[in-house]
Amino acid sequence: MTDLAVASPAGSAELDAPVRDRLHLESLPVVVDRLLQSRHDLGAAAGLTHIRRVADSVLLDLAGPVSGLAALRTFSALSVVLDPAEPVSGLRRSLNSGLLSVLGVRAPSYRVAPMASRAALIAAIKGELGWANAPSAWDVNVTTAGHRGELLIAQVGPLHRSRRFPALRRIPASANPLVAWLLVKLAKVEPGHSLLDPCCGAGTILVEADVAGCGPLYGSDIAAAALQAARANLPDPAVLLDSTPADRLPHSDGSIDRIVSNLPFGKRVGSHQGNRDLYPALLAEAARALRPDGRAVLMTEDKRIFEQAVQSTHGIKVVKEVTLSTGGLHPSAYVIERTRAHRRAVKHGTRPRWPPCRRIRVPTCNAASDTNRTMRPCTR
Repeated sequence: MTDLAVASPAGSAELDAPVRDRLHLESLPVVVDRLLQSRHDLGAAAGLTHIRRVADSVLLDLAGPVSGLAALRTFSALSVVLDPAEPVSGLRRSLNSGLLSVLGVRAPSYRVAPMASRAALIAAIKGELGWANAPSAWDVNVTTAGHRGELLIAQVGPLHRSRRFPALRRIPASANPLVAWLLVKLAKVEPGHSLLDPCCGAGTILVEADVAGCGPLYGSDIAAAALQAARANLPDPAVLLDSTPADRLPHSDGSIDRIVSNLPFGKRVGSHQGNRDLYPALLAEAARALRPDGRAVLMTEDKRIFEQAVQSTHGIKVVKEVTLSTGGLHPSAYVIERTRAHRRAVKHGTRPRWPPCRRIRVPTCNAASDTNRTMRPCTR
């Protein structure tokens, strides 16, 4: 298996060399719309033409360096589009002057995914190109894509998102990095914004916020394993991580610009019953800690419980709901802002009237267990 010279591809000499190829960029629903827009924004100046969407991916022609594409955080796999009638010729051409040339090797390792012509294609690649068939350690993965598998593509392993950027530690139910990128975008962050993830897990959202220039960054999680993974992903001591429960945020009233989090769905983490207590408690603290012009983006699949909790939380409202598809689930990202009445009260110097605190039983936020603890859902 080949590795490119640097973890961040933008400065790689191989990626700065001009290539000519038809490419396939794999993304996710909703995220692909942002990817498509960024490609149109760059357009012909970056050597990109014939840009179009197919399912949750983007097809385009590249005549120029790969570095601009490789630096994007909005797609996972980058592939060469092959002619199903002459796939071996397409691989040979790409290795000589196309995307595969950035690998810097003359005989990449490869695998062929299950398909009707799999055995014949394996034999043809090995016989005509002399490549090594290595299903568990491949540089090139020949597979299908599109609405009905009508496209034949060759994925380039070293240019997958997980290898274009520093490797991330993961824990069960960690956010897909593409989804984390989208959540941060929905928050409309600006450089210098303070950002809090009260259920930070391995810190995937905080990583994307850091790339976007946010700071200071705060992450909380009561699971020790999650915090260990988050610290490995965010070694900068300026990123403040702690085990504070979601209902006891150590931040003063109106002090946080953005709150972004992947909440427990009540499936792999937590429970539906537990979310009945967790969500109101977390939202009460979010409402307290957000600045008057602040914004929260919270993702969950336990939608009814979450929407009920928002309706019962003073001073906030949902301004947008974005339905996603990730890992076989269909969660929603809820964009939350202050109500007009709350902003008006702050503008005129009237102290917002927070509802009375009550003691409730709240489950852990990102722990594998469903242990309940007595907590206060808001502070004065």
